[in-house]
Amino acid sequence: MIENQEYIDFSHVPESRGLGKSIQFVLYSGILAIFVIGGFAAFLSGYNHMWPSNHTLRMDLGKMPPIH
Repeated sequence: MIENQEYIDFSHVPESRGLGKSIQFVLYSGILAIFVIGGFAAFLSGYNHMWPSNHTLRMDLGKMPPIH
């Protein structure tokens, strides 16, 4: 049996080539989308809202009818 030295030699540690360019693009795009959506949610949270609302049902919780 002939041994192949490429597979027997354990003196070299395999090196990773890292993430591919397409994976990096998807990763960075996803992180950017998270911040963009969070920014829209934060900046538009007050749009068309009136606090306190004049239409809200206000009921004294101490005078609610008993639940059967």
